[in-house]
Amino acid sequence: MGLTKEKIIANTKKYFDTATKLDFMTDELMGYLGENFIGAPASTMENLHNAFEGGLIDHLLTVASYAVKFNNALPEDEKVNLNSLLKVCLLHQIGKANLYTPCTSDWHRKNQGKMYEFNVDLVSMKVSDRSIYYALSHGIKFTEEEYVAMVNYDSDSDYTIDKIAKYHNSRLGEILIFSNKMAILHEKKIKIM
Repeated sequence: MGLTKEKIIANTKKYFDTATKLDFMTDELMGYLGENFIGAPASTMENLHNAFEGGLIDHLLTVASYAVKFNNALPEDEKVNLNSLLKVCLLHQIGKANLYTPCTSDWHRKNQGKMYEFNVDLVSMKVSDRSIYYALSHGIKFTEEEYVAMVNYDSDSDYTIDKIAKYHNSRLGEILIFSNKMAILHEKKIKIM
């Protein structure tokens, strides 16, 4: 499954309009991310999720949608700041903007579903670290809680160095983690149907 050009355009507009309106997108970051970000997939393999053009922004919008729903379901005194929530949801994986390149092997695409490869020209780092680096390098500021939420969004994965980090997260971070997981399950379900 892929997205139509119209859907990619609509998602891009929604993403940048929201980020600009809530004041966590600078012209500098928008220009840096550019076309690579707009066309970026969320993953490399068809059996994962959103391994198609425009898949990353589509995924980030789905994460944000789940996060808002989860936050709204919380008791009033446990809700997190909506601007911070949307900020971390929409920025936590921008590091994937330049991370993948299209797989040029027809055999790998057809037989393994490998649609993209990792960009070997990049310095190796976690997506969360690269996302924060991109944002900080282009004028975005984070609160301590926002920063920790972004660093820890993948803290329960197998490749995380600091396994204890998942026990030192905030409510904001936990909503981000859960929303990301739910978005992936949703995207996989749509692909199967």
